Amino acid sequence: MNLTDGLVEAIRVAETRLPKWVYEKLLEAYEKSEGRGKAQLAAVLKNIEIAAKEGKPMCQDTGLLVFHVKLGDQFPLKPWEVEEAIREAARRATKEVPIRPNTMDPLSGKNPGDNTGKGVPVVHLEVVPGDELVVSVRPKGGGSEYPSKLCMIPPSKGLKGVRECLLNAVIEAGGKPCPPGIISVAFGGTVEKAFELAKENLYRPSKHEEQRVAELEEEFLKEVNDLGIGPMGLGGGPTVLDVKVDYLYRHPASYPVAVAFNCWAAREATVKFDKDGNWEIVSENVSEADLRTPELEAEEGIELKLPVDENEVRKLKASDVVYLTGTIVTARDEAHKKIIEEGSPIDLKGLAIYHCGPVVRKKGEEWEVIAAGPTTSARMNALQAEVLKKTGARLVIGKGGMSDNLLKFFKEYGAAYLAFPGGAALLAAKAIKKVKGVYWLEELGMPEAMWVFEVERFGPLIVAMDSHGNSLYKEVMDKAKKKLEELVRE
Repeated sequence: MNLTDGLVEAIRVAETRLPKWVYEKLLEAYEKSEGRGKAQLAAVLKNIEIAAKEGKPMCQDTGLLVFHVKLGDQFPLKPWEVEEAIREAARRATKEVPIRPNTMDPLSGKNPGDNTGKGVPVVHLEVVPGDELVVSVRPKGGGSEYPSKLCMIPPSKGLKGVRECLLNAVIEAGGKPCPPGIISVAFGGTVEKAFELAKENLYRPSKHEEQRVAELEEEFLKEVNDLGIGPMGLGGGPTVLDVKVDYLYRHPASYPVAVAFNCWAAREATVKFDKDGNWEIVSENVSEADLRTPELEAEEGIELKLPVDENEVRKLKASDVVYLTGTIVTARDEAHKKIIEEGSPIDLKGLAIYHCGPVVRKKGEEWEVIAAGPTTSARMNALQAEVLKKTGARLVIGKGGMSDNLLKFFKEYGAAYLAFPGGAALLAAKAIKKVKGVYWLEELGMPEAMWVFEVERFGPLIVAMDSHGNSLYKEVMDKAKKKLEELVRE
């Protein structure tokens, strides 16, 4: 029996068509937003439309592939045979969808290039009565995994401690997990069970079945949104689409609290196989008929040609809208480290460094960019200043913002940070006209390699951190922290 065709299709649907219930919540969030927040969500909704219509991954971070499997005890395959089919599907989907190779050996840094490796794909398998096989695939992006939080609270604190853990986790996350997304908090049980429950509930469309827990969900949802962090951490709308709450009985001396995040691209698709191997997609994912995309208004902005000189960058002010034309280079953690240790393979003076791990494939002799949205910039906090000093690059592009400590370096070097809507990978790809080159591909793999792109009117980008010490993220976060103090005092 061959399961891989059905599994590959489930991966394709999960990567390209958002669950309908998540899409509906995004439309509601758009209606509740204004200003920068509304513009960010308009870009996200347009990106969802392109993904559904063109069958391309909605985000360049196609995630680690996570599978939840319900295997009927009368189904003709054994658990290990199902797991091998899943691994083969991951290999095929990497090339056929395509999805970004996202698995790395943490010791060597090597990327096998096929989304497999020790412990991945992640498979949670449960044997149940019956003769069917039901598999849900849930690609989990790194940006939404990054802010995960575990609190071991004093048992005497109870729900007050749960609430504090949740709200502090949201403040620490800021714009990193591409808000508005879904947050799940689970408490009790053991550490591993609390996190397992929190992550499982990220994909629950409905409110909790227990009224007392459903009331907590409503309460936490209101409080999280009252913080005002907003879409992409820039304010102007909801911070979360929904908050999920659940619990387990605990040991009297232990009270674990797990907080898990999903970005707006809360991806999931489910395929069902009968005992003869016939399959169908049974999840409700967005189709072209479901799309209700708001008008993406063309914003006027400052047109910058790259390379750009210091004086032009120093003219930029926080909140300015910018479009870039010329050469930009991608660089994430590993490329930043190599630039510091070995130097850049090309002259970066006056250019823009894009925090991005794109989905790229070879088409004949040329490279084709499939998706190229921004990476969580905070990961480069400790490396960015040295890279700017060493290379003379003037602009940094990413999402979620960077440490306030970098403002003094932006001021010193005449640099600025430009925000692009997190996850809007297909909108970004449309502005990339050519791949001019790639460095360190074999050594680092597709996401971490340095890609050199020729772009035309890349944007709209918001100047979120300028060379005058101003940061939109700091403005939003200062207000959020004051609100947090009020909420914790209550």
